[in-house]
Amino acid sequence: MATSTMTNQEALDLIRTFLKAPSDEALMKEVNLNLPRVDGTFFTVLNQSVTQLRREGKPQIADALEKLGDTILRMKTLI
Repeated sequence: MATSTMTNQEALDLIRTFLKAPSDEALMKEVNLNLPRVDGTFFTVLNQSVTQLRREGKPQIADALEKLGDTILRMKTLI
């Protein structure tokens, strides 16, 4: 079965799942589970979310999300 590209809504849902993780360990478990699904759409939505959070005056969340995106990108390139 071919993997289809993620929709913006699926990407947003996944980002929310990552942000709700109660610990770094739980977060990495979620990232590993979902890594095969992560695609260009995910990173586009993640970057839009970071920009939006900065506009809303939530730099801590934006920074955490940006850092997570970098981590996921590194993990994707190691596969």
